[in-house]
Amino acid sequence: MEEKIYFDHITEKTDCYFLEYSPPVSSIPFASLTVTYVSEVAAEEVATDLEKLAGKWITRYPVPVMASAFDRHGDLINLENVRPISHVTATLDDGEPRYRWELLEDEEFPEELKSQGYLLEIYSDLNFRTQSEVSAKARENLKPIRTAKRLLIVWSVVVPIAIALIEFFSPLWLSVIALVYSFWKAYQQWLKMTGRKEKSDRELEREKDASLKEHHHYHCKLNPDGFLRLKVENFQKMEEDQIQKKYDSISTSN
Repeated sequence: MEEKIYFDHITEKTDCYFLEYSPPVSSIPFASLTVTYVSEVAAEEVATDLEKLAGKWITRYPVPVMASAFDRHGDLINLENVRPISHVTATLDDGEPRYRWELLEDEEFPEELKSQGYLLEIYSDLNFRTQSEVSAKARENLKPIRTAKRLLIVWSVVVPIAIALIEFFSPLWLSVIALVYSFWKAYQQWLKMTGRKEKSDRELEREKDASLKEHHHYHCKLNPDGFLRLKVENFQKMEEDQIQKKYDSISTSN
């Protein structure tokens, strides 16, 4: 059984969108092309762009490519008012691109597209990684998480047990120190509660945050529908910001 290979993706951008071209993976017999617009665009223009771009990429790499478009919120752009479906698949017919606004059956794709050797020849200018390399990288990325988990176990389990043992076996003088410290903490708390001790800027900031949270929670309970709309708007704004950051990160030289 052949080991899976993963080719690098290709990104490009224009003034109004960025695209990502992804070669086939494993048994998927076609490449994918996603076009994400960062400004408003008409459906007919999107459909025309998808055909033009799909034709460009299948000419560059003779592999069937399915193209889809997304708006600046990350939602699929619905093209069913101007085309049969929202995705176009470009294939080669006598060496010329053919655009099919329909879902193709597996048997309609050339059988050689399932061969890694064939794909390696077509995508000879792209770097790729094997399944074992991807798995090794994933294990490497998990190491910090495992370390953090071990530290959490130490602080949550080992440290309390150690403190309990110290308290049990500690001499009398250590218990006295602990008792004095407890009384001092209680005295400090009494000063704060009676207003005899000024609160630090950090404590004031915490109280302010807590008050704001309670205020927001109260009004959210009064208007749950409005709160739901606000959440949706916030999620859309976050998605829009992420898309804009990705757009800005793409070099115009790609």
